[in-house]
Amino acid sequence: MTLEISESRFLKNRSRLLKRIYKNDPYYRSTENELVKLVLKKNGHFAKRSEQMMFTVSAEDKTPLVSVIFIIAEKYPSVLQVSFFEALPKQDEAVDVLFKKAIQIARIRGVKQIVIGLNGHVNYGLGFLAGPFNSSSCFGSCYSPPYYIDYLKKFATKEHTLVSYTGDFYHDSLESDQRLIKNITKRFHFRTGNFKDLRREIAIYTDLNNHCFASHPFYYERSFEEDYELFKSFGPFLKEENFLIAEIQGRPVGFLLWYPDFHELIPPGKSIGVLTLLKYRLFHRPISRFKIVEIGVLPEYHGTGVIGGLINMCCQIAQKNHRIIETGWILDTNMKSKSVARRWIDHPYKTYKAFEINLE
Repeated sequence: MTLEISESRFLKNRSRLLKRIYKNDPYYRSTENELVKLVLKKNGHFAKRSEQMMFTVSAEDKTPLVSVIFIIAEKYPSVLQVSFFEALPKQDEAVDVLFKKAIQIARIRGVKQIVIGLNGHVNYGLGFLAGPFNSSSCFGSCYSPPYYIDYLKKFATKEHTLVSYTGDFYHDSLESDQRLIKNITKRFHFRTGNFKDLRREIAIYTDLNNHCFASHPFYYERSFEEDYELFKSFGPFLKEENFLIAEIQGRPVGFLLWYPDFHELIPPGKSIGVLTLLKYRLFHRPISRFKIVEIGVLPEYHGTGVIGGLINMCCQIAQKNHRIIETGWILDTNMKSKSVARRWIDHPYKTYKAFEINLE
């Protein structure tokens, strides 16, 4: 068994490994590969602001068994991230080798915390699927085999639970609260994005993210360039209606990002690409589910109804083409967001886990 550090062969080894792990899995889509390429992109804005260490643990015959990227971000230097972890079943020894290396690197660098499942930034992904496993994950959500949790929790000193919510596209609460919505829209202006001035809109997105989520676990400050890079990579799939902004007297105070579940247009084992875009933009293939990826409101405007106004606008737009709503993950300790999801969305759906190793 060997631990290989090889940038040139990493993506090839990872591809070989994924084919073995997810062979004949009807629920797997390889769209996360596009994020891996973005994170590792030479001269990319994220790559410039972080250090990536790519490792593959292989058998003696060079068959890849485990693959991972260790990341230390410039704006999050106190944490070593164990990102984009993948492993074959029954490979405890190989996984042990990998985590011994992670702990060794962290101690050498003076890093006191390792986060398992943070893929460079929360905007790129957090956590591993903990169930249910009998359906495909929404585009942008994690999908991983059940045995990953058993591999990883034995190293953890702390475990985090995250949950998504799902329901009909237009929940009863929205119907019953239309008087409230009407009052909210008198105070706040809600609009769609203006992609003719994309740089300005991404600057608003970055600024709101950094202020809305500054105190959230695992979040660290983003740059405009990093967010612009991310948006551009998926830009052809996004419409102006997918980015909603709440304003008061011209000042942005909240936002909502949503998009259709493009996984419904992608065959098992495949990734998002030109064919997906043609199905969506040219042939208008139906997509039943859509995902609310993020909702952010400035702290001083919590409790003002901005979230309800954003969700209402999102559902008014989405109901034309979709019938099922799903949220991104919410930390189980985030009672406010869970309360909003229960009120406006409906019920819990998928559960995810992330892990910490405290080295102090």
